[in-house]
Amino acid sequence: MKIINHRQREYIFTDHSMGGNTFPKRLALLVCAAALALPNVVMAQAGSLDPTFGTNGIVTTANTAANAAALQSDGKIVVAESIANSQNFQQGGLLRYTSNGVLDSSFGTGGKVLIAVGTSEADAAFATAIQTDGKIVTAAPLGVRLTVFRFNSNGTVDNSFGTNGSETITAAGFLFSPVNGGIALQSDGKIVVVTGDIVARLLANGQLDSTFGSGGVAPTVVGNAVAILSNGQILIGSGNVTSLYTANGSLVTRFGVNGQTAGFPFDGVGGFVVTTDPTTNLIKIVTAGSLITSPSLTFAQNTSGFLLVRYTSNGTIDNSFGTHGGVATPFPGNLFSQAFAVAAQTNGDIVAVGQTALTDVNAIPGPSNFGLARYLPNGQIDTTFGNGGFVSTAFGSSEAFANAVLIQSDGKIVAAGNSNSGTTVARYLGN
Repeated sequence: MKIINHRQREYIFTDHSMGGNTFPKRLALLVCAAALALPNVVMAQAGSLDPTFGTNGIVTTANTAANAAALQSDGKIVVAESIANSQNFQQGGLLRYTSNGVLDSSFGTGGKVLIAVGTSEADAAFATAIQTDGKIVTAAPLGVRLTVFRFNSNGTVDNSFGTNGSETITAAGFLFSPVNGGIALQSDGKIVVVTGDIVARLLANGQLDSTFGSGGVAPTVVGNAVAILSNGQILIGSGNVTSLYTANGSLVTRFGVNGQTAGFPFDGVGGFVVTTDPTTNLIKIVTAGSLITSPSLTFAQNTSGFLLVRYTSNGTIDNSFGTHGGVATPFPGNLFSQAFAVAAQTNGDIVAVGQTALTDVNAIPGPSNFGLARYLPNGQIDTTFGNGGFVSTAFGSSEAFANAVLIQSDGKIVAAGNSNSGTTVARYLGN
């Protein structure tokens, strides 16, 4: 936490209307009052809820469920999710909030967009990204097929994309509907989407890119997140598996073992973030998930916590990070915690978000909170953030979790997820 010391000064002015008498006492009182009030604004703890967002830092939207989120350049927040339609069935959709945390009435209908192809309703949208022109790309299942959609910035369908605004990837057959994945945008406008065991690339017009993989599709392992590196290579993974592909969709065999690297024994699905070492300018990959036990990182029996592991660009574990390349952090006073998403701040600090609870809510549902933890670039907990590096936000007796995290240009942290009240978005002070 940055502490700003304010010094009180007593200024003496001469009131010529009173014959030159001085009146320092009244002004001193005013200066003192201002000095007492000002720290309440500028000295707020990093990790505190931002009172300028929503209601006391939180906004909820009933009858919806969030899966992913993206930040527009104007500070608006787009959330990919499921929304109850007029028949009260859950349908894939998007929400957009203004930068102050209210549904954006200029987007769709009252800030909501339902996703469909003709009369066929999409299932829950699980990934989204914002193009530089403001158009919104999202992915959702249509039956058991992966489908990519694009919308104009006002929420209307972009009919210039694919076929009437969508492209269904028929080469990707699934026994069940895909339920999670990621989207990344290349600088040339191409779109990379990953889910389950496939990765696909589309041209800017929505057609599959025949120069990628086989007809635009390549196989992968556990594709929950994707990032485009500066050299055009494509990084795909989750909490515990990371694979690197060339720009044409071929596996890079020099990365780890046959293009894949197994991390620490993660328990549950997480995400990853790509960072650059400010000293060496080398690429680092930080994965986040959760664990119960590990050969090198252990908790008390039956306690779970966030687990972060950092890799070098060639897929080996970076031993300069945390302990043996990883850092395991149970939440103080909580038996259960798991990380679902991770992001990096401009100063290199790493923010992981997920869920924390007094009991194992995976085994027996019960109250749980948004959990956030912030780490220094070397993997140590940042004790200036929240309560010794940790933030736990309760929503009454609700079961709640954050599954997306965004870093604003001003350093504020947006955590999006769900509670019993529906989609739940909270914004925290970052500095």
